[in-house]
Amino acid sequence: RIPADSVATVLPPEGGWSAVVRVPATLSEEDRVCRLLERRGLLVHPGYFFDFETEAYVVLSLLTPEATFDRGLDILLSDLTTVTVL
Repeated sequence: RIPADSVATVLPPEGGWSAVVRVPATLSEEDRVCRLLERRGLLVHPGYFFDFETEAYVVLSLLTPEATFDRGLDILLSDLTTVTVL
């Protein structure tokens, strides 16, 4: 459900209960996930939790209700458009 013109892209799924989203490296993964939690109340995991060798990824749970997931994705995409500096 990420628009084609978005700065974020979803990695092809390899099974499991998570969606991996590549995001612009305008912040470190740690700064991004802390910012999302502190400012927007959105809990996502940084890619380094999953041993990605490069930044920048966030990992979203697919175990939430669909409406909750959709709202979280909207928050993530909105935040990506407001962060422009590393």
